[in-house]
Amino acid sequence: MTKMRKNILLIILSFIVLGCSDTIEFNNPAFQANFEGESWRAVSFAGDIDFGGFIFEGNRGLEVLQIITSDDRRGIYELTPESVSVAIFKDAQGTIYSTKNLPDPSITLFPPEGVIVVEDIDNEEPKGVTGTFRFTAFSEDGLSSVNFIEGVFFKVKLFGGLEALPD
Repeated sequence: MTKMRKNILLIILSFIVLGCSDTIEFNNPAFQANFEGESWRAVSFAGDIDFGGFIFEGNRGLEVLQIITSDDRRGIYELTPESVSVAIFKDAQGTIYSTKNLPDPSITLFPPEGVIVVEDIDNEEPKGVTGTFRFTAFSEDGLSSVNFIEGVFFKVKLFGGLEALPD
């Protein structure tokens, strides 16, 4: 009887350990991040090269996330109000947050910041691009912000046809 209880306890503990996780799940391909402490995974996503840089866009319901680089090569792209590279998020209510927007001084004195790292570009057609990102962005009035960390775009295909959201 005690051996059966131990086995049941072991099975229950296994389900608990394997079922409780806050880590980002990897799909192949994928566009996802930790958004405000919760997992955010794009239902649909694509990439494009426009004006010499990459545009990666992910959609989840009415939400749209775009990360845009100043160049279409591997590299590290800083996200500041002065940089050409930008991250833009449109929430389900239509509010647009951008790393180009400055915070209201009553909220914080620290400007938005972040980084996009393009790590790999496939040689096959259509090309797939892999990298990471993190950023804090503010609404146009600077009173609201969003935070994405541990962001990953993995083998996002460059299909074309994307246009940048207004920032």
